[in-house]
Amino acid sequence: MTNDFKVSANQTQAIYEKLKTTFPDVGKWPPDTKAEIILGAILVQNTNWRNVEKSLERLKQTTDFIPDQILGLSDEDLQFLIQPSGFYKNKSRAIQETFRWFQNQNW
Repeated sequence: MTNDFKVSANQTQAIYEKLKTTFPDVGKWPPDTKAEIILGAILVQNTNWRNVEKSLERLKQTTDFIPDQILGLSDEDLQFLIQPSGFYKNKSRAIQETFRWFQNQNW
């Protein structure tokens, strides 16, 4: 069975514009740093994005997403900051291990 479905560049653009109009809030998370992308990827597991945004805002206010500052947080402090995302004990370990790994890679 072959797939004969083809979409032109103009059709793709039209679909994109329709989706952008229909779902205007999608893409409103413009991460400024690699650290923010990593944090968002970890925190979004098994939760909705609104909860992740709360956790990210707390982390930004406290650490400005600076990896060394995140690693400098106590387990309890990090867990408190990311609590809105749920599974905060597991996610705090994942964040710490990920940032330690990057630190060892001289990131």
